[in-house]
Amino acid sequence: MLQSRRWWRGNGGIGDAFEAAFADSLGAAHVRVVANGTLALELALDALGVQPGDEVIVPACTFISTASAVLRIGAWPIPVDVERDTLNIDVDAVAAAITPRTRCIVPVHMAGHSCDLSRLIALARSHGLALLEDAAHAHGARAFGKALGTFGDAAIFSFQSGKLMTCGEGGAIATDRPDLAARSFALHSCGRPKGDTDYRHLMPATNMRLTEFQSALLHGQLARLPALGAQRERAAPCFEAHLRAAGLTPLARRDYVEAHGRYMTMAWFDPAAFGGRDAGQLAAELRGLGIPAYRCFPEIHRTGMFDPPALQRLQRSSTPPPDYARIATPVAAAASRAAIWFAHPILLGDDELFADIARAIGELRQPQRAATPLSLSETA
Repeated sequence: MLQSRRWWRGNGGIGDAFEAAFADSLGAAHVRVVANGTLALELALDALGVQPGDEVIVPACTFISTASAVLRIGAWPIPVDVERDTLNIDVDAVAAAITPRTRCIVPVHMAGHSCDLSRLIALARSHGLALLEDAAHAHGARAFGKALGTFGDAAIFSFQSGKLMTCGEGGAIATDRPDLAARSFALHSCGRPKGDTDYRHLMPATNMRLTEFQSALLHGQLARLPALGAQRERAAPCFEAHLRAAGLTPLARRDYVEAHGRYMTMAWFDPAAFGGRDAGQLAAELRGLGIPAYRCFPEIHRTGMFDPPALQRLQRSSTPPPDYARIATPVAAAASRAAIWFAHPILLGDDELFADIARAIGELRQPQRAATPLSLSETA
């Protein structure tokens, strides 16, 4: 590929080859690779026909891109709460949030664990809504007899540097709908149809193309994904047992899950048992010990992106934004304070590594002591 000098998607064949291989691995009819996962969300929402002023239901506990992509196309994300035992979107909360302006539901397969897709599909169909799976964490994951990313009208994947497959930055859309596949190509390539050499720009669009270099990296990693996924699956119960012994409570695994993506190992903890530390403080101390641990996501609608002045600048229709300050998502709020996650490379380690991590966590269970006041002699 380097010697071919065909490094651009327009005149190379590596991107096409990877799209076909990834689609085959999923059992999907079409895949479109793009420059990153956030753009994949924007592209999918646009291809699905979501318009300014529409409402899109998203989980309150997710990386911000799930919501920012909705805002970027002029629609309003409607955050709903998540299940405590999986941190996946709560289907009952989704049902309660549907209004006449709702156009799409975007469930996130948190950490690679499938959402309750059977109920979500039935709910979306009964209301005539699009279902867009956010499978950014779910490469290689399966449930209900299929690969995650093949249940909805479309799905997105991320190939960002920390993901289970990575090319530094990258993303993809998967779909079985030929209309979405065709529209997504033009939308991701300056409005031009596939094969165009006459500068036919059929619609307002931008450039989201992935390079041939990145597709080549992904093609190689795709072959390794099943073996690495199986290794993580074998190791996860052992690691989770060590976390329980250290005082953490890992998330549950539902019976319908056939293969967990294992992008993250997530766990709840009791801040009082760790000296009053919150998730950010506990994770930072663990990172200081060389353990790749991170706090759970904040509630998306409590971030600066949802401040009223910021939303006013994004408003592209006569429909005003929801009153986000009044939307309560207590489980997502609790997770932001009392849940942490561990990066997937840990699961490629052994029992000795898991025990070392648990030992470090256990040592932090001692309550934080207040600083010892200085004596009079020390202040003299």
